[in-house]
Amino acid sequence: MIVAIALRDLLAAFRTPVGWVLLAVTQAILGYVLLKVLDRFSGPAPAVDSAGLNLELAHNLYGAAAVILLLVVPLLAARALAGERSDGTWTLLAGAPVSLAEVLLGKYLGLALLLLPLCLLPLGLGLTLLGAAAVDPGLLVAASLGLWLTGLLFAAVGLCAASLTSQPIAAAVAAYGLLILLSVVNRAEMLGAAELGVLDWLAWNQHLFWFLAGIVRVGDLAYFVLMSALFLALAHRALDNARLG
Repeated sequence: MIVAIALRDLLAAFRTPVGWVLLAVTQAILGYVLLKVLDRFSGPAPAVDSAGLNLELAHNLYGAAAVILLLVVPLLAARALAGERSDGTWTLLAGAPVSLAEVLLGKYLGLALLLLPLCLLPLGLGLTLLGAAAVDPGLLVAASLGLWLTGLLFAAVGLCAASLTSQPIAAAVAAYGLLILLSVVNRAEMLGAAELGVLDWLAWNQHLFWFLAGIVRVGDLAYFVLMSALFLALAHRALDNARLG
């Protein structure tokens, strides 16, 4: 049933222009970023060596893709959950002979499948340079994995926010607030704190950085899994409380 719910949401996204427009706009933006990076390495005096090219591709392409995910995933999550609660279709879905956890995981899997092609676009663009430049496929694959895990965390945060309200706009705003907090929480040293290891660990961008460098660490994998599971658990609790209330 989890897979059925996920496929239902995925197909619904591509039956409307939402999925196609999202892919097209993302492709256009990343294509422009790629051209800007290549422009720095063209001419008689390239900016840096091939290692520098790979790092520039990773940080610029995947950095731009991460910003796009930060902007669109809360909207997609709000549409997937709060939108159904607002339209009244959530009552039918929640009344089906499946557990609330299965419904929530189905929604989450649907978002994960929708985000997968978005996260593979930078990889495809980078691989087009094979044979023309010394591109490191391993680094790009690691960066793609980190980008997808980041998108999954954003989806979990979005579903958590959407579980608190039936208004999609309010859900998206709440998700943006949570994600911005997780983006800047490690900047607390600016307020006078010298060593804040826990707050530094909570920032998602600190963990994505290592993937963009081509380094896959167990601690970073654990961060994305644990944080995503935490927000999904909070979403389940909120939906369960709303149903009992």
